[in-house]
Amino acid sequence: MSWERDTAYLETVPPHWAARGLSYIIIALFFSAILAAVLVSVPETVDGRFMLVPEQGADPVRALKEGVVSQVLVREGDPVSAGTTLMLINSAPLSDRSSDLRSLEAERRTDQERLRIAASQYQSRRRADQDEDQRLRTRVTFLEQLIVSKQHRLSQTRQLADSFQVGAERGWVGRLEATRLDIEASTLAEDVQIATNDLADARAAIVRLVHDTEARDLEYRETRRGLEEGSETARIRIAALQRNLVNLTDSGLAVTAPCAGTVLRLHVGAAGAIVREGEALSEVACAGHRLQAQFDLPQAGVPLVKPGQQVKLRFDAFPYQRFGVRFGTVRWLGPAGVQGSDSSAFRALVDLQDDSIRVHGQPRALLVGMVGRADVMVGRRSLVSYVFEPIRALRENLRAPPP
Repeated sequence: MSWERDTAYLETVPPHWAARGLSYIIIALFFSAILAAVLVSVPETVDGRFMLVPEQGADPVRALKEGVVSQVLVREGDPVSAGTTLMLINSAPLSDRSSDLRSLEAERRTDQERLRIAASQYQSRRRADQDEDQRLRTRVTFLEQLIVSKQHRLSQTRQLADSFQVGAERGWVGRLEATRLDIEASTLAEDVQIATNDLADARAAIVRLVHDTEARDLEYRETRRGLEEGSETARIRIAALQRNLVNLTDSGLAVTAPCAGTVLRLHVGAAGAIVREGEALSEVACAGHRLQAQFDLPQAGVPLVKPGQQVKLRFDAFPYQRFGVRFGTVRWLGPAGVQGSDSSAFRALVDLQDDSIRVHGQPRALLVGMVGRADVMVGRRSLVSYVFEPIRALRENLRAPPP
């Protein structure tokens, strides 16, 4: 019975060898932890977002005129072709200039039509003058020949009349015949005088025609000069307005991509924004250039990051759990903060070791605008340093300012 009473429950006091062994294990684990905290070091990294951009930089797309953005047709990272419309701007000054352009075009068309009509009228009048000049010169020639002929007949008739007059006085011929010849001579003399007058009128008409032609030539040249000057002035103003109104559509001023590539940034992301002439609206990275990673470095990492450090890149388009990570090297660190995904970020540029990632055994090129997270290897730290950080922070918080 005493034996059953002694063995019904376990011993409440462990054997001395078990207690000693357990204490040794706890002490060993404690010293191992201390030793690991002192000797074991882990990589220290600075992480942030990155984007692939060309080494030559992106082409800024600027507003040609001031106005209000009516539509934004693309998003950051979208691929675009050369001439693709990125956004539309409603510009009141451009509307006024468009009206001026249409008025100038109508005025120039009117001047050109007036010039055409004036040239047609001038050519028709000139042909008529040439015909009239030819007719008058023909008449002058005819009258000159007629006068010579009638003068010759007049001379002969006058001689006969004089002879018959003498014969009539002497009774050799009849007086009636002598009188008839005298009348005929007088008639020929009148005809010669009329022809002479007509000849003078014809010659005077030729002189007047020449003067009228010269006056009309001068008037036509002056009219043509005025119309051509007006048309040329309108052409110059139209060309200037057309340069200002390039890409103007019925929907507004089209802001287009300067090349085929990828939209890196949109400085204006929504409709309703008021923009000024020359203001940057977006940035487009042209395709075909060597790529680099543009890394937005947080301020906490600025003292730790320097050129030459290794960078581990994890692309959103190629999850690293499946396709692995890619590596690069910090080439440049910006001297001042810039506006980025972090409002107080500093910009760093990273050279890529690879320009493609293998997917199902086939290389897929890295493209402008691809984004992801980057980890910059800035060194290694022991585990114990993390333990002392709260103590250091507390000491700095309790530190009194110097007197």
